[in-house]
Amino acid sequence: MTVKELSETAGVSDAAKALVTEQSTPASYLDSLEKAELYQDAIRFLAYKLPTDAGVKWASVCIRELSSPESKKEKDAPLDAVDAWVKTPSDPARRATKDAADNVKKSGPSKLVAMAVFMSGGSMTPPGSPETPPPPYVAQKMIAGSILVVVVSHEPQKANERYKQALKMGKLLDGPAT
Repeated sequence: MTVKELSETAGVSDAAKALVTEQSTPASYLDSLEKAELYQDAIRFLAYKLPTDAGVKWASVCIRELSSPESKKEKDAPLDAVDAWVKTPSDPARRATKDAADNVKKSGPSKLVAMAVFMSGGSMTPPGSPETPPPPYVAQKMIAGSILVVVVSHEPQKANERYKQALKMGKLLDGPAT
C-alpha cells in the first residue's frame, strides 16, 4: 500500500493528507506529521502501518506507561489478556481478550485494545457457528483509539508531550525506517 493509500485508509485529517508527496515513504511521512504537530494523525497512521500484533503490543505498552498512577495500581484483566495473546497468539487467547473486555464494566483504553485483539482475525461468531470475519481494519482503528484515549485520559494538559511519548514507543516497534 502506498503512503497515500495508507493515510486514506487510516482516516487522517485533510491537513495530514496534504503532507503526502510522491516521494513520501512511511517513515518520512510520519516525521512530517510529527513536525506539523499532527500527533493524532501520526498515531492513526502508525497504527495502520504496523502489523496488527506490533500495534497491539504498542497499545499495551502505551496503556501501561501512560495511565494514571491510580489506574496502574488497579487490576486490568483486559490488558492482562492482551499481554497473554501477545506472548502466545492463538484463537483461545484471542477469544479470552473479548471475555475479559466483556466482564469489565469500566470502558477505556484496555477494553479497546482487548477488542482490537478479538477483531484482529478469526471469526467473530462463537465456535461452531458459521465463520464471520471482522470488518477490515477495525483492529487498527481500535488500536489507534486505545492510544489516543490513554494519552488524554491522564494529564490532558500535557497531551502533546504524551503523544510524542506514544509515538516514540510505536516507532521502536516499527523496525528499520522505510
